[in-house]
Amino acid sequence: MNKRVKVILVLAAAILLIGGISAYFIIGHFVGYPEAVGTEKNSYHVEELHVQHDSIDIYGQALIPDGGGRFSTVIYAHGAESDYQADMTTLKSLAMSGIAVYTFDFYGWTDRSTGPDGVHWFKNMPRGVDDAYERQVLRQVEDLNAVIETVKTLDFVDAEKVFLLGSSMGGATVVTCAVTHSEDIRAIILQYPAINLNPDALVDGAPLDANGYIRDVLLLQGTDDVIVPLAMSEALRDHYNMLRPDHCQMVVYEGQPHVFTGKYKVEAAKKIYQFIQEHVQ
Repeated sequence: MNKRVKVILVLAAAILLIGGISAYFIIGHFVGYPEAVGTEKNSYHVEELHVQHDSIDIYGQALIPDGGGRFSTVIYAHGAESDYQADMTTLKSLAMSGIAVYTFDFYGWTDRSTGPDGVHWFKNMPRGVDDAYERQVLRQVEDLNAVIETVKTLDFVDAEKVFLLGSSMGGATVVTCAVTHSEDIRAIILQYPAINLNPDALVDGAPLDANGYIRDVLLLQGTDDVIVPLAMSEALRDHYNMLRPDHCQMVVYEGQPHVFTGKYKVEAAKKIYQFIQEHVQ
C-alpha cells in the first residue's frame, strides 16, 4: 500500500469518525436518547397491536416491560402531521422504567391505520380554512375511546392504573376524551396541548368543558412554543384550577419549542414517571 492510499484511508476514517460523533450529538440534541427514569432499569419488548371500531383499523405498538404481571399503562396520543413514533424517546424511557405504553396512529394521518375513507386522508388538510381540525379532534376522540376500551382488557395492563398522554393536537384530543373518563382514567398528562381545537374546553359548563374530567392533570409546556403559546397552556391550567385548586400541575421548560428537544424529552419522562408514581400508591 503506497503512502497516498494510506493518507486517503486515514482521512476517510477520520471523516467517518467525525461524522459519527456529529450525528451522535445532533441526534442527542434534537431527538434524545431514552434512559430509565425510575429507580431501576427494565428491559421491555414491543408488540404490534391493532384496535378496531366502526370499520376502522387502528395500528399501534405496545411497549411492554419484561417480567410478566400487570403494569401501570400510558396511552399516547400523537399530534398533527405525526404518528405513533412521535415521542419515542419519552415513551421508551417510561417503558425502561417499568411502565407499559401503547402508542398508535390516529386514523387519517398514516397508511397504517385504515378505514372507509382510505389512508392518510386528513394528512394534507389545510389549517385555519374551516373547522376541519376541530372536527378531526372529535373523530380522534372516537379512536381514543376505542383504544382505551381495548387497552383496559390486555393481560399486561392494570386497568385501575391507566393514564392518557397527549401532545399538541393529541393533547387537545386527550382533554376532550377525558371529559367522559373520570371513572377509568387515573390521571392525564398533556404536552403543549393545542386546546384551541376544542372551543368548549375553557367554557364553564359546556358539553366538552375540560373540567368535566375531575381527576388530576399534569401539563408540560415550553416558553418558546410559537404554535401553542405559553399563555394558552396557562389559560387551560387556570381553568382547570378554577373549580378545584391544584387540580392541574404545570411544569414550564425555559427555552423549549413546540416539540421538546433531546434531553427535555427525558426530563419530561422523569416528570411523567414521578406523576404516575404519585397516583398509583
